[in-house]
Amino acid sequence: MEIEVLFPTLVGISQADPATVHAINAEVLQQRALIESLLSHSWGDNVLSSFNKEKNLFAHAHLHSLKKFIEDNILEFVSKTRKDQAFTFDHQYTQSWINITKKFGFQERHNHERNVEGLPISGAYYFSTNQHDGDLAIFPTDMHYKLFGNYVIEPAVGKLVLFRSDVFHRVSANLTDNDRVSFSFNYLLTK
Repeated sequence: MEIEVLFPTLVGISQADPATVHAINAEVLQQRALIESLLSHSWGDNVLSSFNKEKNLFAHAHLHSLKKFIEDNILEFVSKTRKDQAFTFDHQYTQSWINITKKFGFQERHNHERNVEGLPISGAYYFSTNQHDGDLAIFPTDMHYKLFGNYVIEPAVGKLVLFRSDVFHRVSANLTDNDRVSFSFNYLLTK
């Protein structure tokens, strides 16, 4: 895992190996009918998502390989960014969903789970992308966005991006004719 420092924000980026990508793809394709039945327009006409219909897609659709890959990387992200290595915590997904972003689809600047007890981490896994269908921009925390630029991440199949849930981010418009498919999630670590 690569840890990017967008002072004062940390961003974890990991690339799944070909065997993991293959395992994830196989599970998603096996559950395609179920996943498609959960899709609705969540963020405008050009983004379909399971966000409003199923709060824990990974468990509901039995996406075990995807769930494990993300969880392993979250735990590595936390351990690599902590000074004290002797800590233990409970951890769980609080939400997981799929986004299918069609031409002209985008997501405005937003953040996730605020004011929760513990450390919430959010992120995205790119399932299908042509790498030109909308970048992810991470904004520095607090008021630092006035001093520093955004950290822009280009999508790639098998790429996982992690960040604290309260960090603002946005996805630029998909200006291509191909759909971008990503899985997003919120994950909570508590003592």
